[in-house]
Formats: sequence, C-alpha cells, structure tokens
Amino acid sequence: MKDRLSIQTNTEYIVDPSYFPILVERLKEEHLQMRGQLAEIRTMAASLYSLEDCSIGMCKLIELQDLILSLVEELEQHSEWEESELFPLLQSYLPPTTALSVSRSVTVLEQDHDLAKRVVQTFVDGVNAMKVPIDEEFLHVMASELMTACLILLRHFTLEEELVYPLADRIVEQLS
Repeated sequence: MKDRLSIQTNTEYIVDPSYFPILVERLKEEHLQMRGQLAEIRTMAASLYSLEDCSIGMCKLIELQDLILSLVEELEQHSEWEESELFPLLQSYLPPTTALSVSRSVTVLEQDHDLAKRVVQTFVDGVNAMKVPIDEEFLHVMASELMTACLILLRHFTLEEELVYPLADRIVEQLS
C-alpha cells in the first residue's frame, strides 16, 4: 500500500489549516535570507586570500566576526522556532512512521549545526586572540575556518530543505 500524507493530524494539534502554509513560507524566506548572508560572508572571507596588506585584513576579520556572530544569533532563533513550532506541526500531519523518520533526520541535521557553531567559535577565538601585526598565514587560517563554517551551514540548509520542503509542500497542497 502506498504511504500517503494525510491532512488528518496524528497529534492533538488543532490548528487553522491556513497556519501551516504561513510557517512554510517563513521557513523558506528565512533560509533564503540566511543563505544570502552566508554567501556574503564566504565572499568576504575568500577575499582575504588576495589581500596584500594584512593590516586591512585585521579590520576585515573583525567585520566578519560581527557578521558571523549576527548570523549565528539569527540561526539560533530560527532553529528554536523550527523545533518548537514548525517541526511539531509538520510531524503532526505525517503518518507515524514518516514522522519518526523525519524526527531522526532532524536530529542528525542538528549535529551539523553544532559542528558549525564549534568552527565559528574557533574563528571567533582566533580573531579575539590575534596579535598585531597579523601575518598572511594567520589571515588565511582564519579565512579557512570561516569558510568551513559557512560550507557546513550551507550543507545543513540544503539537507534540511531536501528533507522538509517536499513534505511541507505536499501538506500545503493537500490543505488548500
């Protein structure tokens, strides 16, 4: 028998059917916005490899630190919203076995998020500990750390989107 999504909820969520599509739209908008921020940060970090004046690099590292910390704060708020509101409602529309599978997958995805936070922390610690004057090697190491964090977060978004978007879009279609 073909496993089909049902618009009957599996939990005690009694919600206006127009609410879930709003959550899905918010998810997509926030992901798009954060992807844009990550692209900007990656571009700026990559530009550190071609700097000829390391004193400019020091200022750019501080600017990048502010940008990535702001993004991580937004990501934390986004993740809390996903975990407290979006994912429980999404799972309430899924058959129990699919909901369990999605729950396990989301848990694995959160490990990427934690790894990215650790890499960002390494970058932040490095910037906070930098000694003047900085050299080209330090600049490159810091750029590499930041680009690694960005790539991990981009992979996290991609995997989450590949998992959640098709399910959410099918549910929205059934609700309309």
